[in-house]
Amino acid sequence: KQWYQRRVRGRGFSPQYVEQLKQLQSSLSLARKYFSLGKSVEHMRGAAVSIHINDPILRYSITLSRISSALQFLCDNIYLFSKLGLIRIEQDGLVSLSSKLWLYADFMNIIRVSYEIRHEINEQIGRQESNLKHSEHSLYSTCRCVMARRPDLFVDLVKNLSDIWLPINSSGLARLSPGTVGFCGTVSSVLGAATIWQKSRKL
Repeated sequence: KQWYQRRVRGRGFSPQYVEQLKQLQSSLSLARKYFSLGKSVEHMRGAAVSIHINDPILRYSITLSRISSALQFLCDNIYLFSKLGLIRIEQDGLVSLSSKLWLYADFMNIIRVSYEIRHEINEQIGRQESNLKHSEHSLYSTCRCVMARRPDLFVDLVKNLSDIWLPINSSGLARLSPGTVGFCGTVSSVLGAATIWQKSRKL
């Protein structure tokens, strides 16, 4: 915190401006928690469905990710209630727990999408080997074919690889610069918005 304030002041920003930025960040964070109300139940319902997936890797990675996300949103809801003065609870510990649950959910998501990409690449190689005319293909060309057919997998992978650094930073496992955190958050948000506008990009 002090390190960040020294950097900002070194660039000519006043302490009042720094405080305004901190208040804006806090307000945006609180607004995000408002929008997360009810998502905990939604993710638990999803986990009840995904537990019946036949593939064990997909079954456990998806289900554990959804359970972790449900608990994370529950922590966010409790934090929101404490901010509104409805309950009294130790907020720092709750934020730390929420960050760890967020990190675990992202990690499970990366395992899932990496597994699916590998499966798609193996299938593409099998199709190429069955055709003698196209028996020799580089891994790069194979990945391009998979990316063209399943862009949702690669969008989700990049989104989660960007997103995972946010809970890593907030949980204290690594200290990232505000610029790096902002960049990762922007990439994750843009890709998340892209999946809303283009359904073919959503996994």
